[in-house]
Amino acid sequence: MAAHEFTVTGDPSRVKQTAIDAFESRQFKMHWVDEWTGRAEKGSKIKNMLLGAFAQYFELGVAIRSLDATNSIIAINTLSKGWMGGAVGASRTKKNFAQLRDELGTTFQNAGVLVSHRDPEAQ
Repeated sequence: MAAHEFTVTGDPSRVKQTAIDAFESRQFKMHWVDEWTGRAEKGSKIKNMLLGAFAQYFELGVAIRSLDATNSIIAINTLSKGWMGGAVGASRTKKNFAQLRDELGTTFQNAGVLVSHRDPEAQ
């Protein structure tokens, strides 16, 4: 499973709205499990099952938590592996996650809120 964490300035409420805006501007639909954890979905599961790699479905877990008095963390991880689309779908999912990770980092940096980011699995 791919995962990434962004440390950003601001209280969790502001950070949550920043994350929502970033995902929705990329055509993801947000579904919150509770106030601070949820899923971001793009595409159709049904179409992905029927059409395989021709209709991708992409699902991420999103968690927001306070780090200290001035910073919060946005953690994202893949929930869909892309295997319904075969090896091509799995490869595309991995590539899409890397692209989204980079885009989110740039978005947060351009907004002036990015403190750092890291891949928690690379330790």
